[in-house]
Order: sequence, then C-alpha cells, then structure tokens
Amino acid sequence: MIGGVITERSHYRNQATRDVARAHAGEQVLSGPVLRVPYTETWVRTVVVDAARGTERQETVKEERVFTLFPATLDTRSRLTTETRWRGIFPVTVYNSRHDSSGRFVWPGIAPREKGGQITLGQPLVLLGVSDLRGLMGRPDLRVQGQALTVAAAPAQGRLPLPLAAPLDAALLQPGATLDFTLGLDLAGTGRIGYRPLADDNRVSLESAWPHPSFDGSFLPRTREVGEGGFKASWSVPSLSTQAQQQFLSGGDERVEPEGFSVSLQNPVDVYRLSERATKYGLMFIVLTFASFFVLEMVKRWRIHPMQYLMIGAALVLFFLLLLSLSEHLDFHWAYALASLACVALLAHYLRHALGGWRAGLGMGGLFAALYGVLYGILVSEDNALMMGSLLLFGVLAA
Repeated sequence: MIGGVITERSHYRNQATRDVARAHAGEQVLSGPVLRVPYTETWVRTVVVDAARGTERQETVKEERVFTLFPATLDTRSRLTTETRWRGIFPVTVYNSRHDSSGRFVWPGIAPREKGGQITLGQPLVLLGVSDLRGLMGRPDLRVQGQALTVAAAPAQGRLPLPLAAPLDAALLQPGATLDFTLGLDLAGTGRIGYRPLADDNRVSLESAWPHPSFDGSFLPRTREVGEGGFKASWSVPSLSTQAQQQFLSGGDERVEPEGFSVSLQNPVDVYRLSERATKYGLMFIVLTFASFFVLEMVKRWRIHPMQYLMIGAALVLFFLLLLSLSEHLDFHWAYALASLACVALLAHYLRHALGGWRAGLGMGGLFAALYGVLYGILVSEDNALMMGSLLLFGVLAA
C-alpha cells in the first residue's frame, strides 16, 4: 500500500512538472540553421508520337525540386541559468538560456540532372528549429554575410521540416560562394536542453551554475568540468559520426529518437526514487525483526503476544510513510533521520514494557538503529547498493 502511495505522489510530481512546462516551456532541442533552396529544372525531351512512321515531337519539361545545404561549420556557445518554480509543494527546475552561434555555408551550386537542363532558383530559406516555440524570449538575431534576416514562423503550406524560417537573397548563391552567418537566440525551457548536430563540423560549449547535470544522448562531452559552482562541457561531433543529416533529409521516423546530445537538469536526490528503493527492503526489515524476536523468545523465554508482533510490524511499516511525507518538505537525510529516530524511540519505549525492562528495550532499539543505519548506507551508495544488500542478507543468514 505504501508503494502505491509513493507511485501516486511521484505521479503528482510529474504532473506538476508538466503543468509548469505547459505555462513556461518544455524541454528544448536546437536544430539548424539549414539552408533550403527550392528550384525548378527545365529541359527539352523528345517524345515519340508514332513509332511506325518515326514521327517525334519536342516538349518542354519543368520539374520542381528542393536542395538542402547543411552548414560546413557550426560553433555554438551557450549559457544557462536556472530557477525553481513551485506547483504546490513540488519544486520544478526551469531555465533561461542564451545561445550564440557562428558558422559557414559553402554553396556548391546545383548541377542539372537532365542533359541540357536549366536551373532556376526559387526563394531560399534559412531554417531554424526549437522543439517548443513558446520558449522563445525574442526574435532570433540571424545575420548572413552581415545582413540581418527576418526570422518568422515557417509557411504552413510548405510543410517545412523546421518551424522557423528566414528568406535569403538568392543573389548570394553563386557557385563556390561562402556564406558566413551568426545567430543569437534567447530560449526558455524546463528540465532538459539538447542539440541536433546537422552541420558537417559541430562544436558546442555549454556552461551553467547548475551543479548536477546529467549528460544524455548519442554523444558525451569531449571535455567537462562539474563542481559545486556549476559545470562546463563541450562537444565536437563531425557529420561522419552521426546519422543526423540523413535522418533530417528522410523526414525521420517518429518511433526513432533523432541523434543528438543533451543535458538534463536533474535533482540529485529524487525522494520518490529513494523512498521506493527503501520500501524494497521493508519486507527484509519485518522478517529480520520478527526472526530476532522469535529467536529471543525461544532463548530468553520471553513471552511476546501476537498483538505485540502486529504493533511492532505496524511501526516498521509506518517508518516508510513517515520518510515519504517528511522528505517532501525536508532534505532527504533530515527526513530519514527524523523518521528513523521517531520509530526507534517508539519501539524502544514499547519494547521496554513488552519485554519487561529498559535493558531489553534499549538492546532492541540499538538493533533497529543499526538496521536503519545500514539501510541509509545502501540508499546513498547507489553504485554499491546491490553488494551491500547482498552482504547484509548473507550475514543475517549466517547468523
């Protein structure tokens, strides 16, 4: 039943996070810029009218196509600041971020596919993407060859792969031309920020005062520094090591997460996860306690009533409910200390009367204190939890 309460409270916490994200902005993934150039190829082809007579005619064919050009280089420098929003008793970490990017397009020109074909360029667009547009804190500052471009929502009728677009002067697209660009972007979000490496050479550096980052995705940082004062991380991802460009051109598969990398702003102490892990040892607590009482009852000739077993078991079970409720308002270690101290004191006082003296009551209280101490060590030492738990069980069995 207490496990069900933990699941329910965790669900409420997740719902609070979604509510804050709905009002602020959700997780963000940055994509682009990418150059999209529609063009028309016109050529003349010969059509056989009557094969028997050998008559032919010429007809003009026009076909509309799209050329997608990824940046040759893209260097992004990001800074992220966090703050805590509250939804009831549940804290939610949100962030504001600043991204300054620079890079270069190299226009190769478009070669005709058909013999004698003529290429006519349409309106080139520079496409940008953020996963939640509500997080935009202003219009992105995009400049190509020093010329400011107006970034707006992508035209709906074009079914463009990214939600933001800026028209580019087609006269700049001369074969072999290099187009240097800069991009400034202020973006808000919740929980996680990620990047999609669409350039041929992607370099990203991110710094923040948040001291507990979790690095996710297909690529880990090449360098990182994490301390109490925050973290700094940098990535370098060449196009040869990622399928991001191919996924972009193919439209992607909704069932497959696009390749990229991200940073999650996780709380290092998830009270619901720790409480859930603690309850997994609840049965062990009860069995060890009842086994100890049974052995002592046989050896010391103590007479322990079944109702006293029930009262002691109820106190052991309620420890986990106390731990959960206190940890929603206090730091987990303080919640654990208060809950265990209350239960040890209650059990020692009760057992003093059940067992007929302070010596027996304090002895059993010391046993409970040792059990709670071992459980806390298991909880805070996540990497060694399995080893510590298995050694404890083996020791109990041996004893």
